Amino acid sequence: MDVEVYYSGQRGGTMPYAALPAFRLFCKQNGFQLKWDPKQKRIDLDSGLKGKVCVLFTGSSATEAAYEWEVLGKVQRFVSDYGMEVVLTKNNLALAKNTDIAIRFSMKELRLLEKTRLVLYPHENERQRELIRCLQAELKQTGIPCQQKVSKGSKQTSGIVHIQLQIPLHTEVHRRRTYGEKIAFYLASGILEYMQSGLRIQPLAYLPPNILKLFYSSVWTTEESRAADSTTLADAEAELLDEVELLLDRAEAHEDERDGKEESEQQEAALLAVENEGEERATQAVAGQADAGTVEQAEAAQRAGTVEQAGAAQQAGTVQVLQAEATAPIPIEATTSDQPQEPSTEPRTAAEVFFDYTLIHSDSAEKPYLLIGTLQVKNTGTEVLYNPIVCLRVTPADSIKMGGQILPPKLVETLAVQGSNGLKGWRYLDDDWFAQAMERGEYWIAPIQPVVIPPQSAESFQNFQVSFLKQESGKAIVVEGIVLCNDQSVHFSANNRIAVSF
Repeated sequence: MDVEVYYSGQRGGTMPYAALPAFRLFCKQNGFQLKWDPKQKRIDLDSGLKGKVCVLFTGSSATEAAYEWEVLGKVQRFVSDYGMEVVLTKNNLALAKNTDIAIRFSMKELRLLEKTRLVLYPHENERQRELIRCLQAELKQTGIPCQQKVSKGSKQTSGIVHIQLQIPLHTEVHRRRTYGEKIAFYLASGILEYMQSGLRIQPLAYLPPNILKLFYSSVWTTEESRAADSTTLADAEAELLDEVELLLDRAEAHEDERDGKEESEQQEAALLAVENEGEERATQAVAGQADAGTVEQAEAAQRAGTVEQAGAAQQAGTVQVLQAEATAPIPIEATTSDQPQEPSTEPRTAAEVFFDYTLIHSDSAEKPYLLIGTLQVKNTGTEVLYNPIVCLRVTPADSIKMGGQILPPKLVETLAVQGSNGLKGWRYLDDDWFAQAMERGEYWIAPIQPVVIPPQSAESFQNFQVSFLKQESGKAIVVEGIVLCNDQSVHFSANNRIAVSF
């Protein structure tokens, strides 16, 4: 009996039932999340980082906020692709108490500093020591001197590890960008290193299956796979030889047909010559009649000529029929015009819109709830959808804060991600977006770059963040969605809504 194996909801294959205990221990050792359903005989695997939460804080208002957002945004893209929930925020310090990792990054210019350096301000919590060790070990790979330093200010109680990049005043822009690229890469590596050494989650448990398949297929080549490749090659060669033989047979048949056609043409020419000869003999016979004056001889000659002409005509007609049969085109099978045609569909504009979200809850009234969601838009019509505008309507408006990688219009040029085709990401539609949200409870969001959704394709507004405090009993937090496309000429409401009741 075989067991069905699914990874992140997608079927990956089957495995023998007898191998189930060993497979479970393998997944446990490497950090996979495994769920066994004995009734369905099914295993569901998930990334080892699923459900883990990392909060990244920017520095205080006195630091370079734009630079910090850019660096942490890159860290967020690195780590979130592996299944971890990564929250990018500034002042919501209460989130640090409900997460697995909390890191603050800041950048500060110092007038008297001569050389760039990284400073870690560790927390006294024992649980954070392994995280600090991993971060410092990886950040040293940047080539920037990295050291720990006890903060002179008040002791931190939120469990946040503070990392500060200190650079000399008037450092060139290109140097700052180089520092930022290196810090983002190795900071993400330090977070994943902590997952491996501190939480015992191996990279095998969160790397995407396509990357693992690429790695194993390129590194390990067994005798069985080589034999399979040889068998496949032999089958391909045999198939190629069959195709060549078939082509030769067709060529030979074509040659025979051409020879038959030439032979028929020669026969036709010979019969025409016989016919002409008969006409000449008849003419000569008539002339002989005039010379000899014998009517009987003239009639006999004329009859002989007529008979020969008739015979020649009959033979020529027969040859023409044979030739027509020989040169007639070979009938082919019924073409597509004989088959029933599918009825043409009229242009139709349609889409399926729905929420997918994760709720991180808190049992304390002072700690906010965090909702991380994605709005999916799938084009189910026949027409292209372009430039979607998302409206998130929240209730009650004054109890909800919106966050995530959504930029105010004024900061798009400086903070947007630079892709291969220009700036990309999402932005608020208007400069007064906050006032509109507080007044009507609506957040209007648009893509920075032009977005086109072909039929049967999908686009998603990913990782928007909604935070709110615990409400009174009987009240609820509600998030609804509407998407407007094609210069706002068509709109689609979300099939579901997010509702958190208290």
